[in-house]
Amino acid sequence: MKLIHFLLLFLITFASCITTYRDYPQIEATSKPTGVSKNKLYYHLTPFPILEFGGYAALKTYFKNTASSNFSEAEEITDPKIIPPKGIYCKVTTQWAPVSAPALIFGYISIGTATIFPAWSHNDGYDVTYTLYKDGQKIKDFNYSPRRFVFLWAFALPVIWVNVFTSTEEEVFKAISTQFMEDAKPYLNQ
Repeated sequence: MKLIHFLLLFLITFASCITTYRDYPQIEATSKPTGVSKNKLYYHLTPFPILEFGGYAALKTYFKNTASSNFSEAEEITDPKIIPPKGIYCKVTTQWAPVSAPALIFGYISIGTATIFPAWSHNDGYDVTYTLYKDGQKIKDFNYSPRRFVFLWAFALPVIWVNVFTSTEEEVFKAISTQFMEDAKPYLNQ
């Protein structure tokens, strides 16, 4: 019986969270590449500094599949210090923008009371930088800063279905990568 109570408390505590993202590009990936470059694309994805929920996997999938369809070939570089002397190189770094001090304090209070007390944050998220190189020379940094809104409260459990209609971290990073490819086109075609 104690196990059932613990599982119920655990479910209420962590399932009563509503999350959505803002400040990211609202762009859909095109079904066909608009201009395939004859250059080879090299890329490096810096691992996320915190626990991620699909963002890193979305970046890996994007560069492995979608980005490679815009270039003759794509290859991941595992060492961030190596910059290929020929071709296009993109280094993606992700920094976590932490929650504010009040949000952190109320978050601890909320978790400590099994989310009886509500907590929310609206300014955490990521700062993502795509650094573009061409033939070993740095061209430009492309910066994107999606932010996340999180609301945690036990009494929000009946409306957690709204999460179905909000953006996931995976969708946000896919949209950012698609926007980056659009923003970088003028530099890739030089």
